[in-house]
Amino acid sequence: MKRNAVIAALTAVAVIGGGAAAVAVSSGDDAPATASPAERVSLVSGQESTAPADRDDDQDDDGDDQRDAKDDDRDDRRDDAKDDQDDQRDDKGAAADPGNVTVAQAIAAALNHTSGTVLSADLDDDGDRRWEVEVATGGSTVHEIEVDSTTGKVVRTETDRDEDDAAEELKAVQGAKVSARDAAAAVDATVTSVEFDDGHWEVEAGEADWTVPLDTPRASREG
Repeated sequence: MKRNAVIAALTAVAVIGGGAAAVAVSSGDDAPATASPAERVSLVSGQESTAPADRDDDQDDDGDDQRDAKDDDRDDRRDDAKDDQDDQRDDKGAAADPGNVTVAQAIAAALNHTSGTVLSADLDDDGDRRWEVEVATGGSTVHEIEVDSTTGKVVRTETDRDEDDAAEELKAVQGAKVSARDAAAAVDATVTSVEFDDGHWEVEAGEADWTVPLDTPRASREG
């Protein structure tokens, strides 16, 4: 094989900005070959034609990203609003589900059965879902009266004639301006418990706890 044997080489140069493309081909005795004008136009046109398509793809991607961001924001706002509504329902005592009978009705049923002074009324949600109303009748005697939370009827009674602190609590409550029923009514929510304790009324409504003084029906939320 001769030393001047020719190895074919192909070099392509494309210049987009200048709009020119040239192809040099060396073969045989290194004789140069140049692409025809038509071929140069074809090369340049082919490269330039991809630019608008790339810009369109970028614009489409930007539009998709913006829509996704808006959708995410809308979903976040919807979730936040739902959480706020759930919190409000809890504060209102929606989770308590006391049945058809309110705390005021349960107290009225208990007092109709046994005359006295109410020290507490509590919704027992462990099974039968009854209102347990404590009525003090004098001295250390306290009657626990159970009221059905659906029908409002007294279904069971129990008497404790040696209740600790009953006489002291009775004296404090009897001289108060605010009764157990008044304290429950002071809370704008579904009350599930009202009880005299440590010189004031303690009221539960859903997830919230409230205190009501004995001299005025004004509720203050704890915590």
